[in-house]
Amino acid sequence: MGRNALFGNAAERVRQAPPAQAGGYERSGSYGQSGAGGASGAYGGGGEQGGYGSYNDRQLTAEEQEEEDVTASKQEIKFMKQQDVSSTRNALRLAQQAEETGRDTLARLGAQGERIHNTERNLDLASSQNRIAEEKARELKTLNKSMFAMHVANPFTSNSRREERDRKIMETHQSEREARDASRKAAWETQARGQAFSQGAAATGKPGGGKGTLADRAKYQFEADSDDDDMENEIDGNLDALHGAAKRLNALGRAMGDEVDTQNRHIERITGKTDKVDDQIAMNRARLDRIH
Repeated sequence: MGRNALFGNAAERVRQAPPAQAGGYERSGSYGQSGAGGASGAYGGGGEQGGYGSYNDRQLTAEEQEEEDVTASKQEIKFMKQQDVSSTRNALRLAQQAEETGRDTLARLGAQGERIHNTERNLDLASSQNRIAEEKARELKTLNKSMFAMHVANPFTSNSRREERDRKIMETHQSEREARDASRKAAWETQARGQAFSQGAAATGKPGGGKGTLADRAKYQFEADSDDDDMENEIDGNLDALHGAAKRLNALGRAMGDEVDTQNRHIERITGKTDKVDDQIAMNRARLDRIH
């Protein structure tokens, strides 16, 4: 055993060594080998068990593509109809709120008109009482004169003065009666407008009963089913209700405009009466101040 035993005759031992078995290392399945081992599904191999992406990457047939397009269209139509249902619901809710606000406003205008009529009646009463006060002031002035004063009636003018006095009394009475009648008429017209609007609103905007025909509905349906019919029915009903609400809102706006215009004219008339009563009161006060 020495150095020669370990390293000697190395060339001879190499020549005498048996040849390596075919595919010794590679037989175990080297990376990318396409042999029998490759059939077990090496990465990238073409075995029948399916390499990476072998099925999912295949193109759809024309029939399959058409079916997918139809399904997508159905889903899009259904989504859009759901949005339409939601939109009509919101619009109808807002219209109902606006209609309720309009009715409340019209009711407040009616109550305001009634107060204006009461104010005018009180002014008419004040004017009548002021006229009576004016007559009493004249009587007081006459009675306040000296009890020793001699009053001799002129027979030639007494009749004419009496007729003039009677004429003024009649004119005053007729004027006051006309003022009272005008006030009652204005109050009656206000109530009549309110009743007419209530009756008109009940008949305005009623559903026309005109559901869309099958041909018209078919324009918006792809494949009609119970859900689709329900959505179509709700959309039609909401649109009919919106149409009626729009008519009623228009009538409400017109009624409020007419009532405001009437009340403005009424207020102008009351302003004139107020000035007249104020002037009469000032005059009576001055007459009373002159009585000694």
